Amino acid sequence: MSMACGDRPALSTAPTETQEPLLSGPAPKIGLLLAGAALAGGLFGLGEATAVLVEGRLWIPSPEVLLVSAFVTGALLAVLPGALLGRRIGGRFGGLAGGVLSLWALAAALEVVTDPAPYQEAPWWIDSPLALAAILAAAVVGVELCRRHRLLGTMAVLATVLLPAGSALRSRPPAPPEAPDGLPNVLLVTLDTTRADHLGAYGHPTVQTPALDAMAAEGVLFETAVAQAAVTGPSHTTLLTGQGTWTHDSLLNGIPVAPEVETLPERLRSMGYDTGAFVSAYVLDGELGFARGFEVYDDDFSLPKGSSALLPWRLKEAGLRRLDPDYVLERRGGHTVDDALSWLESAEGPWLLWVHLFDPHGPYEPPPPYDTLYYSGDPRDPSHTSMDRVEGVAAYLEPSLAGITDVDWVLAQYQGEISYADEQVARLLAAAGPDALALVSGDHGESLGDNGVWFNHGDDLTVAATQVPLIMKWTGRIPSGVRVPDPTELTDVVPTLYELLGQPVPSGLDGRSLVPTWSGSRGRDHARGVCFDREANLAERDAAVSQGRPPPPPRWRMAALRGTDHLYVHRDSSGFGDQLYDLVDPEQERIAEETATPEGAERVELYRGLARELLTAGEAGVERSAIELSDEDRARLEALGYIE
Repeated sequence: MSMACGDRPALSTAPTETQEPLLSGPAPKIGLLLAGAALAGGLFGLGEATAVLVEGRLWIPSPEVLLVSAFVTGALLAVLPGALLGRRIGGRFGGLAGGVLSLWALAAALEVVTDPAPYQEAPWWIDSPLALAAILAAAVVGVELCRRHRLLGTMAVLATVLLPAGSALRSRPPAPPEAPDGLPNVLLVTLDTTRADHLGAYGHPTVQTPALDAMAAEGVLFETAVAQAAVTGPSHTTLLTGQGTWTHDSLLNGIPVAPEVETLPERLRSMGYDTGAFVSAYVLDGELGFARGFEVYDDDFSLPKGSSALLPWRLKEAGLRRLDPDYVLERRGGHTVDDALSWLESAEGPWLLWVHLFDPHGPYEPPPPYDTLYYSGDPRDPSHTSMDRVEGVAAYLEPSLAGITDVDWVLAQYQGEISYADEQVARLLAAAGPDALALVSGDHGESLGDNGVWFNHGDDLTVAATQVPLIMKWTGRIPSGVRVPDPTELTDVVPTLYELLGQPVPSGLDGRSLVPTWSGSRGRDHARGVCFDREANLAERDAAVSQGRPPPPPRWRMAALRGTDHLYVHRDSSGFGDQLYDLVDPEQERIAEETATPEGAERVELYRGLARELLTAGEAGVERSAIELSDEDRARLEALGYIE
């Protein structure tokens, strides 16, 4: 049929080669791009938060707060970069795809520019321009793939929710077996930087520690309990493994617990215990192996709890840590105990609960009313002169002491921290109930002018730095009001708990059960200790720097033997001699007098031989502890006073 003049052919509805696919169309409006990118970021945040909840490593009392926070902050982070990439991708789902790609790129870049896990060797890609270039190239390729195959954007959005949760499910520890009847609940409390002589039960005339005093009256107190090192990480490794520093080869913070060594929580978990730990300082980061055996290991100090695992918070904290090295290094004991008690309400039992209280560690800043409990007056009064004799204060303490003229105020703040920690112990003991097996221990002490060392601890084995409280209570199973005078080590905690729980004590432990000592059997002659020698290593470092050489890692050590009335210290650096302190006549060094008689010289030679055996056994610890810290970890440890 011929067409009349002016007639037009009908428009075909068949698609042509240039027609856009179903998910495409004209360039999306800016509102659609922003909404899509924000939705992608919100879903990305939900995926990360879901992974935190599924993994269950942290105790999250209010998961809905974490989920809402994750969605909102993820959306805010992704909205602008996602919209920009989405405009390049195009299509209805360009904003979604752009949001996901921008967040994955940010997460990958953060891995490159952030230091590795605490104290660990940095992978090759850390601070690598090549790795950053590879991320940029991958982002470009991803944009072009989504542009050509826009369904990939939708699939990527789904993956942000499914992949993290699936990975967390695979990493969850298996459920414990069913526990046999009759096992007690176990409460373990560790008090950081707590001197034994600053508790009422140990004879301090004014410091108020009613909870610990009552616990001692109802159980067993060990009068000469000695830490094997005055450093938090190594000391807690000893407490959880029963091995001394010369065996587990950890002399500094940041040395991971050896994977082949069984820990107390691993053993109790295998017995069917619910296990939870709540720590108060960065130095006990679970990545170092302290989390092994714990179903819940709460070392997250962020608000809301769990947000430190989310990308927006990780970006924020990476920046803040570079500006402020002591950012979120610790939390007050009351917050730690709040979370521990919340977890305890859900534990079906039997349970093992470990709570670490960091408060007595400097800077000493007890909350009211403990800040004024032991001091009245003006600590900045210029008429005071007692601070004039204080020297060598750690850098992390200096801001809190600025303008202080009275040393008694500083001591009162330390005492206030101990009384505050005692209040938290009271809360834990009340929640645990009278039938729980409870043990409270210090991890090390603090020098408060002793031996010329002010407000510090670390690489020394003096009485002030190593004598700690150790108290046990189990109603009906442990006698009441017993005081054991013989030397005791923190290595003895694990074998003692194993015997009380009817478990065999494995070979390879340096400790021994303390159960016989409260029945009158004689204990140790000496408590042992091995640590780095601060004075010798600093002298060697200063000499190297003065000669233009790089400072060497620490290598000189000391070993100590602590009796009830004496302390012998052997130093392996030839520049520093051995020391023998008479503890009856307040720490007078008397090695010259002792070696002046044949009997004394023979006794000193015996001590020296025992000390050398410890140093020989722990030689591997020198190399293992000579770690290269990242700039971030070094700054954070300096902020806590563990590096000079």
